Amino acid sequence: MKKRNLRWSIAAAVVLVLGLLLAACGGSDNNESSGSQKAPKNTELADKQELHFVRKADLPTVDLTMATDTTSSEVIQRTHPGLITFKNNEMVPEMAAKMPKISEDGTVYTFKIRENATWSNGDPLTASDFVFAWQRLVDPDTASQYAYIMGVANVKNAEKIMNQDSPLYGKVEKLGVKAIDEKTFQVTLESPIPYFTSLMSFNKFGPLNEEFVKKQGDNYAKEPKNLLTVGPYKLTKWDHGVGWTLEKNKDYYAADEVNITKATFKVVKEKNTQLSLYQSDEIQVDALSAEQVDAYKNKPDFQNVAGNCMFWWELNAEKVPEFKYKKVRKAMSLVINREGLTSVLLNNGSIPADYVVPKDFVEGPAGKAFREGQDPYLQGGVEKAKKLWKEAKKEHGFNKLEITYLSTDGDLAAQAAEFMANQLEQLEGMKVNIKKLPWNAYLEHVNAGNHELDGASGWCPDYKDPMTFLGYWHSDGPNDANGIEREKYDKLIEKARNLAKQQKEQERWKVLQKAEKVLVENAIAIPTYQKGSAMIVKPYVEGIAFQNFGIEQYFREAKVYKH
Repeated sequence: MKKRNLRWSIAAAVVLVLGLLLAACGGSDNNESSGSQKAPKNTELADKQELHFVRKADLPTVDLTMATDTTSSEVIQRTHPGLITFKNNEMVPEMAAKMPKISEDGTVYTFKIRENATWSNGDPLTASDFVFAWQRLVDPDTASQYAYIMGVANVKNAEKIMNQDSPLYGKVEKLGVKAIDEKTFQVTLESPIPYFTSLMSFNKFGPLNEEFVKKQGDNYAKEPKNLLTVGPYKLTKWDHGVGWTLEKNKDYYAADEVNITKATFKVVKEKNTQLSLYQSDEIQVDALSAEQVDAYKNKPDFQNVAGNCMFWWELNAEKVPEFKYKKVRKAMSLVINREGLTSVLLNNGSIPADYVVPKDFVEGPAGKAFREGQDPYLQGGVEKAKKLWKEAKKEHGFNKLEITYLSTDGDLAAQAAEFMANQLEQLEGMKVNIKKLPWNAYLEHVNAGNHELDGASGWCPDYKDPMTFLGYWHSDGPNDANGIEREKYDKLIEKARNLAKQQKEQERWKVLQKAEKVLVENAIAIPTYQKGSAMIVKPYVEGIAFQNFGIEQYFREAKVYKH
């Protein structure tokens, strides 16, 4: 990225899902979002407790400091969990023995590390492993695109260490973290923030074994042999471009809870090929395309699930100067038939979105959801879009605009790109060229700022707070300004941050809602939909929990029955 134009977190983190990849976030046998699938009829366990999956893109990296995509994050969360995790949709301690002790003023968090937590080479997990990992993340020499998250966490001196104009620039030893003793890790914040504990589940806050990382040098995390594990799984095979394998880590502190001993992931881009693998029992879980839903929606292995990931367009006014004009951007936003996109093309439980903070994501201090009571931001549809477009052309002196719509090369992403190009070309004089790239090439292209319209962008939450989405669009956040003026929006986000420090939650909530309105009505962000998934799971598999935060497909305690 030019600054930090990240492709999806996961925390969860956010946060990029392979163009238009459909991922699971909940499900039940009545097609409503909930826990896991119906138990199988056969009660005798299979000899091998193994699961097999497909993914639409290769694994870019397993270095937790450098990863910026959901594919990498999924593996890292299974091999390198942090202090906190989400297990069956509940926040629980992971590498921490218990939830943190918090000082009265809310600025000091003290974590006790589990006594029986060890690395896969036998070394004990220590508080120093967290100190090293956090300092590595924020170190300017590391050049992590996710270094900013340490500032989001409000860790003392993080922003100053990353600021070239600060006397603390690069002095990672000044970061507000320390090992009180071998098993006591303490974090000091600049000021209290309401979401710090949930942020600790995000993979960027995991530990690293300093001696091992330094010994590996540039080879660290390049292959399974160059990686240590502290979580429930080890990466044991990585056939670049083809797939990877995770196997149970017998040294994991809760290894007795890990029932699935092996999970394989094969890179398959075509939806029909994925379904064929499912039908032949070569994989046990699949996400259906729109055309495949009708054949499965009444079968017992079908689950229609909702999620918290948001998709949107990102416009680069540094490449297309016309994108600087509000009426141009808003016309492009209004012309989208979001209902047609979700109900016809996706057909998987995704819903149209004229917002960036998802529905049913988090409640505010008054117990109300963020979206509750808010009017739609985008009204007027195609006719208003055409009116604004005509006005923009006259005001700014252009008759035609030719742009490149960037997407990934999966089959659904290609269909969506065609759909969106047709939508945009309803604006007279607009011509849209589609450019499709493989996942890794797409990431490199966008990160270098070479895109004009990035149509495959989105974000999954890193922590349970609206700021995980709204902070993304601040000029110094993950989405660089890309030449689009956003001073009013930036000021609102900064005000909300200050209110968080003052612990004025009700006021902060209102400011965040106002900020979202400015963001969408000025088309700084052009949201398209909130992700849903049409999933199928083999009836002989029990206990895969589809989570809307943390690891989306939580399978370690699942069971495979004879079939």
